[in-house]
Amino acid sequence: MNETPKLWPHAWSLIRGQQRVALVGLVLTLFSIAASLLQPWPLKIIVDSILGSVPMPASLAGFADNKPAALLTVCLALLVINVVRGGLGAWGTTYLVRAGLRMTQELRFRVYEHLQKLSLVFHDSRAVGDSIYRVTWDTYSIQTIFNGGLIPLVSAIATLIGMMIWMLHLDVVLTLLALAIAPALALTIKRYNRLMTDVSTEYYTHESKVSAMIQESLSAIRTIQAFAREEDEVRRFSTGAAQSVDANVRMTKVQVMSSFVVGLITAVGTVAMIWIGGQRVLAGRLSIGELLVFITYVGMLYGPMSTISGIATAVQGALTPFRRVIEILETKPTIGDKPGARPLTRCNGVVRFEGVWFGYVTDHPVLKGVDFEARPGQMVALVGPSGVGKSTLLSLLLRFYDPQKGRVLLDGQDIREFQYRSLRRQIGIVPQEPVLFSTSVRDNIAYGRPAATLDEILEAARAAEADEFIRAMPQGYDTPIGERGVTLSGGQRQRLALARAFLKNSPILILDEPTAALDSETEVAVLRSLERLRQGRTVFVVAHRLSTVRQADLLLVLHDGQIVERGRHDELVARGGHYARVCELQFGAPPQ
Repeated sequence: MNETPKLWPHAWSLIRGQQRVALVGLVLTLFSIAASLLQPWPLKIIVDSILGSVPMPASLAGFADNKPAALLTVCLALLVINVVRGGLGAWGTTYLVRAGLRMTQELRFRVYEHLQKLSLVFHDSRAVGDSIYRVTWDTYSIQTIFNGGLIPLVSAIATLIGMMIWMLHLDVVLTLLALAIAPALALTIKRYNRLMTDVSTEYYTHESKVSAMIQESLSAIRTIQAFAREEDEVRRFSTGAAQSVDANVRMTKVQVMSSFVVGLITAVGTVAMIWIGGQRVLAGRLSIGELLVFITYVGMLYGPMSTISGIATAVQGALTPFRRVIEILETKPTIGDKPGARPLTRCNGVVRFEGVWFGYVTDHPVLKGVDFEARPGQMVALVGPSGVGKSTLLSLLLRFYDPQKGRVLLDGQDIREFQYRSLRRQIGIVPQEPVLFSTSVRDNIAYGRPAATLDEILEAARAAEADEFIRAMPQGYDTPIGERGVTLSGGQRQRLALARAFLKNSPILILDEPTAALDSETEVAVLRSLERLRQGRTVFVVAHRLSTVRQADLLLVLHDGQIVERGRHDELVARGGHYARVCELQFGAPPQ
């Protein structure tokens, strides 16, 4: 609850962005409220002057001797009032809902944009499904706050002010009596708001977990089916969904009880007003028509009060998902450009690690004082068992993380001196599992250089030995690729990744197990492409296959976060040290 005030600057910025549309809708709504305040007065004229003996008001003095005509005129006036009220209300609602949906769209855009900028430290600690839920569903909370909170609150206050003016004009004593229930309503609202905050937080937490579970399960559907674990996953989902339903039921109970108690209080107040007002009519202090108008206003008075209590409940429920969204927006990227960082247009590719220490957890370093240099035209292979820091070392070069000690230099400059996005444009990546998008083959190859011409794309594909199989596809380079490239073989996906790297033409290249999942024939084709791709570049390769490692100009053998050996393949094998043992264990034969 203490964090709630921090939310309002974000909410107001979204509302200000739609202030013109919102203002038009609000003005129309206020005119509709003004029309609704006129509704009881034709009934007063009918009861007092047409059906009773009270003189006609000045506006109907000409009908004093023709009450049927007066009745028709008043009924037509009542119809016009209702049509105007309904029309203005519908028109205003259209504008206000449009404004609320546009706020949701803007908030969704801001969150998605911010997620793209957040560092891997954030994404590594969050379930993807949770982030998806916050972008797709939690962002609707701003519409609830606006359309279900702010606008009804303004409308309720305007209605109350208008009615109070008329009610005080009719009878001050009854007006003050009508307001006597306000303290009871205020206490009820306060009590149930606190409960609503707790149960809504629990509900949205469970809903987020369910979303994360669905995303995780569908992403791993091949593994689930391969291990015949479908029923186990269904049971796991059923348990999570049941917890979400239980939380939703508890939230609904709080909402229902809140509405019931508020309705009970307003009902008691209304009955009291009828009883006391009736006595004042019998005493001649009010006419029957005036009592009818007053009772109508009392009903309308408690309506806005009930609305205010519902607003508080709805807003409290919406603040929980809104807080989850703002939590993302207020998360600062751990990697960013330092003041004065300059763009890097083109580098030579001389990379140096100087005494680099890094750990995902501060007290547990993954890299411990790493020192080495890589130069253009050189392939540097990182060797060692899983978990020794090979991928971490390359992540530091990409500035996904920053070292806790030491420096990573590029052409003699600390890479933190450069704008990190321009730094990453100097580095091409061919990962073990290429990331392909649900667009065309052409767009996937051009992902690193969206402005590339078709001729440049074709040249890159030929260099990667991908042109032949691409042209054999139904629409050639315009063929859509399924999500994550599932319609392609492993070799085809890898060659598209190579074509992307050829097209990007970066001076630094990272190869992360580029042939690990390929058969021997495909591996040969990929290695030919790699040999062409590495020319004149600084190449880093993480590899376990001997065929890839042998090509390296420099092997760095990592163990326990440190470089324990360095040299060429033949040199390290001849030493009979750590690398020779790793070769024998990992390659399944004594090193040659």
